[in-house]
Amino acid sequence: MTSSLLVRVRFALVSLLFAHGALAQTGHASRQQKIEEAMPHFQRGVELYDENDFTNALIEFRRAYDLAQDFHVLYNVAQTCYQLQNYACALDSFEHYLSAGSGLPRDRRAYVEKEVAKLRARVAQVTVIVNVPNADVMVDDEKVGVSPIGHPITVSQGKRKLTASVEGRPPATKTIEVAGGDSTSVRLDIETPQERVVVERQTVIEPQPVAPVVPTRRPIPWIAWGVTGGLAAVWAVTGVVALVYSSDAQNKLDTYGVSASDISSAQNGAKTFALVSDIALGCTIVAGVVATVMTLLAKPVPIEKTGVYLGPAGVYGRF
Repeated sequence: MTSSLLVRVRFALVSLLFAHGALAQTGHASRQQKIEEAMPHFQRGVELYDENDFTNALIEFRRAYDLAQDFHVLYNVAQTCYQLQNYACALDSFEHYLSAGSGLPRDRRAYVEKEVAKLRARVAQVTVIVNVPNADVMVDDEKVGVSPIGHPITVSQGKRKLTASVEGRPPATKTIEVAGGDSTSVRLDIETPQERVVVERQTVIEPQPVAPVVPTRRPIPWIAWGVTGGLAAVWAVTGVVALVYSSDAQNKLDTYGVSASDISSAQNGAKTFALVSDIALGCTIVAGVVATVMTLLAKPVPIEKTGVYLGPAGVYGRF
């Protein structure tokens, strides 16, 4: 690929122009129209090639060939594929160019045959086997045929992605590495509807058993509440006794002939029990607060572990 760009691309351009003039003279209007449609694409391809935009140049050259069906454009397609290191595309285009160009000059045919020999050392043959018919087979995301393909596919050396796809099913994809001159086979298995059902059945997640809800309650600090109740009883009893002594002292004051010592004894008793009753009341309040806090902070436990309890349908629990 050492010849200049002008030699490579202008040859095809001149050929197209010559074909355009010849067809115009013979009156083939439809063919002339195709040539006229192809020319702008071909010229853009030349410009893009000269700017090293080989990807878009290839698109333009291929469009020109599709419209004009002039084999000369295949020369430009091959050169552009070569620049993109798509050796399989370059080889295929050069071989079609040689087979279609029966009247090529000897030096040009010799040059192209030399390039073909070089390219054949840079491609590999891959036999693609697909488990279903009518699947699109692609190499590096470019369609190369429909299964079953009865001949090896020519691919460029290096890492290649092979894909087989059918509408409505997940594609099958494999990546391979091939060296120049390799010959290998690859099997692509597309998932069938029956296989999908089996896979779905195998991957069904069984529902996990839900643990039964165990009723719980907060343990009651019976000792704290017992102390609180005891203090409350002391407060009540001493309060009643203090009232009795106070009433007795008042009656003695109103009774004639009662000694001062008896009255004083009754009054002292009333004061003593009143004091004890006040102390008992204060202790009852403190004990009640402590018992309440202990109840609220107690960690809930299953009722069945705490003994018998009453439920909506009867008595439950374990002994």
